Amino acid sequence: MRQADPSDFTEHQRFPLAIDPPHHWQPLSGPTNWYRLWFPPDWTVTQEEGLTILASSDGESVLTLRAVWNQDAQPVPLDQLVSPDHVFARSREVKQVAAIRGDVESINLEGETQFDQQPAWWKRPFTKDVWRRWRLWGFRQGPIVLMGHLVHAARPDHEMELIATMILRTLQFTASPADPPQVFAERVLALARRKFPLLKCTSGEGFQLKIGESNVNLTNFYRSYIKVPEKFEEIMLPALTTVVQIQEWGSDQSDPPLERVRERIMPMLYPVHVWQERFPNFVGQPWIGGLAVLYVVDESHAYWYVREQLLEQWGVDLEELHTIALANLDAYFEDKPMEMAVAGGEDEPTMVMPTQPDSYNAARLLSERFRGKMREVMGQTFAMGIPSRDFFVAVNLNSAEMLAHVRLRVKSDHHEMDHPLSDELLLISPDGVSAFSG
Repeated sequence: MRQADPSDFTEHQRFPLAIDPPHHWQPLSGPTNWYRLWFPPDWTVTQEEGLTILASSDGESVLTLRAVWNQDAQPVPLDQLVSPDHVFARSREVKQVAAIRGDVESINLEGETQFDQQPAWWKRPFTKDVWRRWRLWGFRQGPIVLMGHLVHAARPDHEMELIATMILRTLQFTASPADPPQVFAERVLALARRKFPLLKCTSGEGFQLKIGESNVNLTNFYRSYIKVPEKFEEIMLPALTTVVQIQEWGSDQSDPPLERVRERIMPMLYPVHVWQERFPNFVGQPWIGGLAVLYVVDESHAYWYVREQLLEQWGVDLEELHTIALANLDAYFEDKPMEMAVAGGEDEPTMVMPTQPDSYNAARLLSERFRGKMREVMGQTFAMGIPSRDFFVAVNLNSAEMLAHVRLRVKSDHHEMDHPLSDELLLISPDGVSAFSG
């Protein structure tokens, strides 16, 4: 095992800062990895639908960020793209104030808005209007426009406005931004048509590509791409080639006898809702924490999922398949020992994680033998996060600070990593695995 740096689970691009944030602030990558900033550790973060929402610990102040792709042939002036009319239904006393200095185009506005629903017309003469102060920022770097706004509580809070400004002063845009999902999907379609002209290639429902008779979900490929957008073809071409090759398989390859693949059957954790909604014909069983155990056959450069029809053909039940998969999982890591990184003292490590990604890293949590070895290192009871298929992190319950740090990073990495699993921690004890409620 080697010593770990507890401040960084995953590899990510480092950006130079406009200012150095306080050392205890937490890093955050925006959706699509277009930007990066730092924020106070007692603020909470929510990311959804392209939005990043940062809320102060008391919940009274909220900084909302939205990044959009704008690559018009004739760029629209920034003050037309960033307007209070795009954010607030009603506003007044709007004025432009000094923008945050930096190496990107920016704008800064302030004013007041009214959130409460307007009373009936006959009540208005007797009702006092409640207006709240806001601050609106806009930044543009290449095709990326970032708009952020802060709305004060009932009374203006100048300290919170200062903190929001400090957060935005740590902002840096990536030098080579990844394409947004729709543009990425169009590029994948063009690549497929260029490389496989004899197959019919079309855009499928949702974020999918239909190539020949197969549907390719682009979600995980897009997660890989946004980290290294310059490697678009390196990421997509092998995947598309594998899909085409599988379509050429005969029944002996697509429906092999059990004895041919027995030693290559492995367990794989998967979000239970995705399994049930998209792949109900894959053999699996619900586990804990919103996850399910599915089963794959490991090939040299890929794996494929065991289907219900194939399980019936083999004449084995789910329990026997599970036993085979767990035995193969233990044998796999005996042949390929996992190097671990450790933070804290040798007598009582505070955090342990694998140094290298592996498709079966998170699945190791299913192995009783593995959990026993981890308890020898971490103690009888500890927490573990599995934000993605390829990664896990174990944390000692005796370190409240490290536990809070790991919980935050698991939530963050779940949004950024390929093959996401869970943004919650699990509890490992002699009784097995359960949801962590601490």
